[in-house]
Formats: sequence, structure tokens, C-alpha cells
Amino acid sequence: MQKRHFIGKPLIPWPKKIDHYKGDGNLAVIRNQVRSNMEVFTPENWTEFLGVLESVKQKYGKYSRQLDNGETFEKECKILFRGQADKGWKLSTTLERKTKEEIDVLRYMHLACSSVEEIESFTERNWNVPDYPELENEVNSKQEAFRVVLPCYDYMVYLRHHGFPSPLLDWTESPFIAAFFAFSDALKSDPAIYCYVERYGPTKGGTGGEPRITVKGPFVRTHKRHYAQKAWYTISTKWHYQTEKHFFVPHESVFDLDYENQDVLVKIELPNSIRKMALNHMNEYNINPFTLFQSEDSLIKSIEMRKFDL
Repeated sequence: MQKRHFIGKPLIPWPKKIDHYKGDGNLAVIRNQVRSNMEVFTPENWTEFLGVLESVKQKYGKYSRQLDNGETFEKECKILFRGQADKGWKLSTTLERKTKEEIDVLRYMHLACSSVEEIESFTERNWNVPDYPELENEVNSKQEAFRVVLPCYDYMVYLRHHGFPSPLLDWTESPFIAAFFAFSDALKSDPAIYCYVERYGPTKGGTGGEPRITVKGPFVRTHKRHYAQKAWYTISTKWHYQTEKHFFVPHESVFDLDYENQDVLVKIELPNSIRKMALNHMNEYNINPFTLFQSEDSLIKSIEMRKFDL
């Protein structure tokens, strides 16, 4: 059962209305489902927030299991963080927000790469994007039901950072960078920080045709803000057996599956009343628009924040 953690208060069930996709190849939508595998915390101040972070790290940061021979198997588990300015917002990609069209990987690659010459002409940078027949061959020859192939990852990240609708959902290794993004645009709303663990265990399972999250690592040559923000990315896809294609689907549909020890999601809801305190803490950590975006516009934004928000 899904649990909401009120700091210093008892636990109560928390049903939530969300959309998710069926695993039957038809991409049909079902409503009014209860996401059962997400823990929700509601700290009331910054100190309690830090305590919640520590408890999440202690619970999910390391997997340990006693082996039959008496030895202990241990594995570090990567925790990714994402801040959103409104706790009511779904975990949705910019591609989902742009269109409701059902888009498969190759269709998206065509949309993203068909104007690469125009971008290269303006930026004077060569992205080494192959012609579409070569992209098609790479995807079709390597992909399978449990493996999604996304070519030109560096270029995909570049487009994501510059506002092109993307299936990449961006995360960060730093809970404090996530907190900055949560609070910076939360002028009146209560923000939230999501914590995601792909695998809390030795392996990752699943069934063909079900939605599946793939984690894409940080090691790309792209815009410097990618490294300033300690960015990672995830994509959510579902294999369609009839067409033998991976379609992009909402991340929400994966979290509904409730597999044990994988795709763990923790939500930390924060009160808007601590926004000024939180931004002050972020500024003390040297986390502000300029350090995260490193542009002239972000420098002015940082000055604005110091003058009006801190």
C-alpha cells in the first residue's frame, strides 16, 4: 500500500489519480489507478527535509543481502533527484507536454535529426549525425523487447537543454540542485522533490510489452550546464510486438507496475513557506541560476534572485 509519511505523525494511505498505459500493445489509457509503490514524505521545515534525505539515503543507498555461504553481498545504489515547482505536477517529459501523439524511437529520431544541418550551420559544430537509413539500421539491428536504442545521445541531450521537445526526463545526482529547481519557480505553489532508484537489488526484471524505464548516464559531450547540474536522464518506453518498435510512454506508467526492489520512487513534498530559507541555503552552497546555467541571462537572474527573493 502506498504510504504518506507525515513527520512526527501517523501514516495514512494516499490514493492518487493518475494515467498509465496498459501492457497489451494498444497504448490504451486507464484512469483512477492508485500508485502503490511510492512513499511520500511531508517535512515541515528545512531541518526535517535534511532528515528525510538522510533516511532515503540510508534505506536505498546501499543494497545488502546475506549469501548462502555466509558472506554478505553489497551494492551501491544510485539515487537520482528531480525537483518540480508544484507537487501536483506529474513526472512528464517535455515531449509528453508538447504532443499526445504516440511516437516511437525512429519517428522521434527523424523529427530530431532532420534539421541538424541548420543547427550545425548556426553553431559551427558538427554533431556527426548519420543519415536516416543508417539510424534506422542501427536501431532495428540492436533493439529488442528489453533493450531500447537511442542513437546520437550527445545530440539528444543538447536538444533537451535548448528546449526541443524531448523524451529525456532530466534528473540530478544532487538533492540540493533538485531543491533549487523545486523552489526557484515555486512562487506560490508547494514544490516537490522526487527520489528515484532504478534497481534496489542485484538485477532488474520485467515482462515484454510492459512499460520500462532506461537510465541514461551523465557521460556525454554536450552543453557545460549538463555537468554543472550533475545531470542524468531517463526514458520510458514500451515494446510493441506487432510493429517491433519502442514507443515512448509516461514514466508514471512504470511506477504503477509495483515491481519489488526496482523503479523505486520517493516523493518529498515541501511547504512554500520555507522557500526563502531554502533558496538562501542553496545560495550558500553556491547553487544559483548562474552556476547551474552559466550564461549571461542566468547571471542577471541570479542578481534578481539575490535582490528580490533572498
